[in-house]
Order: sequence, then C-alpha cells, then structure tokens
Amino acid sequence: MQERIVDIHIRVSENEKKKLQQKAKKCKLSLSNYLRKTGLKQKKYPIPDKEFYQIYLQICQLKNDIFKIDIDKIEECLEVIEHNFLVIYNSKSNGDDEDGDNKNMGS
Repeated sequence: MQERIVDIHIRVSENEKKKLQQKAKKCKLSLSNYLRKTGLKQKKYPIPDKEFYQIYLQICQLKNDIFKIDIDKIEECLEVIEHNFLVIYNSKSNGDDEDGDNKNMGS
C-alpha cells in the first residue's frame, strides 16, 4: 500500500461537507478515501441496506424456482417483491429521487 504523506486542503461549506460525508458513509468509505476515489475517477459502490438485500434474496429465490412454479405463483411472488421494494424505497426517500421528482419510479 502506498504511504500517504502529502496533505491537500480544500474549503467546502458545511452543507457540502455533510453531503460528502453522507455519500462516503453510503459506500462505507472514509471521507478521505471517498474523495480520493472520486478525484481519481475510481468506482465507488454504495452498500445496499439490509432491507434491499432481502429483496435481492427474494428475486434470487424466484429466479431459481421459476421453472418449478406456475405463472400465478410467479406473479404473486413478483407482486410481493414489488410491494416490499416500494415500502422500503418510500420509507428511505419519501418517494422522491434526489431531485424530488420521483421520475425513476415511473410516476
């Protein structure tokens, strides 16, 4: 690992600092590491919440069982997954995208 011995100082507003800290936290990175990766255009991956991971597991289970169950059961499973996703999505973001317009949800 490279030894990091050189400092870079930047000025940001309190609001900017909070936003950067939140983004770093979502990726489970320190603020320094987040800024380093951002500045060097390296990929950063937000870590999904446990609730979203549960939905992922439901999708995987449906994928594994898709040829073993009838179409009505598949539709029922998809409706449950959709419902669970929307409950979590709306509880986390009040139903809005970053811009507050909810465009990503097809509304």
